[in-house]
Amino acid sequence: LETVMSTMIMDSYEQRDVAIADITGAYLHAEMPPNKNVILKLEGEFVDIMCLVNSEHTQNIIYEQKGKKRVKVLYLKVLRAIYRCLESALLWYQLYSKTLKKMGFKLNHYDMCVTNKIIEGSQCTVTFYVDDNKINHKNPKFVDSIIDALEKEFGNITYSRGKKLDFLGMDIVYNNNQTVSKRMKKQNEEAIEWYGDEIPPKTTT
Repeated sequence: LETVMSTMIMDSYEQRDVAIADITGAYLHAEMPPNKNVILKLEGEFVDIMCLVNSEHTQNIIYEQKGKKRVKVLYLKVLRAIYRCLESALLWYQLYSKTLKKMGFKLNHYDMCVTNKIIEGSQCTVTFYVDDNKINHKNPKFVDSIIDALEKEFGNITYSRGKKLDFLGMDIVYNNNQTVSKRMKKQNEEAIEWYGDEIPPKTTT
C-alpha cells in the first residue's frame, strides 16, 4: 500500500504518463516444477466440459462411488500454475520478475513488487500486484513500448490510460496541479451489495 501511494505521488509530481495493465490468465503462464506431482480431480459436469475442450480425455474417464451415486471422474496432472494452489503465486512472481529483469528493470530492495529502469534519463516504474500493473514514464511512447513488450511475452493484455484510472479497487484521478486523489466508494458499495443483509443507519461501535 505504501508503495502504491508513493508511486502515485511521484506520477503526479513529475507529470508521468500512467497506464494500468492487466495480464490475462497470468498464473497459467508459469509452469509447475517438473519434480512436483499435482493432481486435479474433476467430477460430474466438469468432466464433460473438459472432454468438450479436449476429446482425448474421454478415454480416461472413470466412475467412483459417492454415497449411493456413481460419479463420473477425471484425474489430470497439473502442468501449469493454477489458482488455489499455494505455490502458484510464487511461480508467477518468479516468472514475471525474471521477465521484467530481462527487459532491463531492477527490483526495488524495499519492495520486491516494484521495478525501475532509466530510459533516456527518466525513470520508468512498473508497480505490480499479482497480474495488475501500474506502468509510468514521462514519455508516453515508452509506456507503450513496455506494454508491447509484455504483450509479446504473455499475449493479450487489457490496459487503460489517462488521468482517471482504476487500480486495485481505487478510483485514481491525476489533477493538473500536480496532485492526485483517490476514492474507493465504488468498491465499498459493491461490498455492501454483496453482503446482502440490511445495513443499519447506526452502529454501537
